[in-house]
Amino acid sequence: MQRVESALQALGRAIDRLDTALVAYADRQVEAAETQTRLDQHIAGLRGEYDSLRGEYAQLRDVVTEVNGRLDGTVSRLRALLKE
Repeated sequence: MQRVESALQALGRAIDRLDTALVAYADRQVEAAETQTRLDQHIAGLRGEYDSLRGEYAQLRDVVTEVNGRLDGTVSRLRALLKE
């Protein structure tokens, strides 16, 4: 009888350890999922900011191109006036 009782106690301790390990694993999985969610949100935010900056850059490039053309035209007209 004592051997059965001892085996039951050992089995109970093993089940407790397994339960503790399972809870710890589940907690780590939840933490990993939460971390991944935060990372995904951060990456999405960075992509949005990147897209916004690319749009602003394109607009600035267009403005610079237009200003460059106007300045070239003005310089050409001034040179023409100075040659007269």
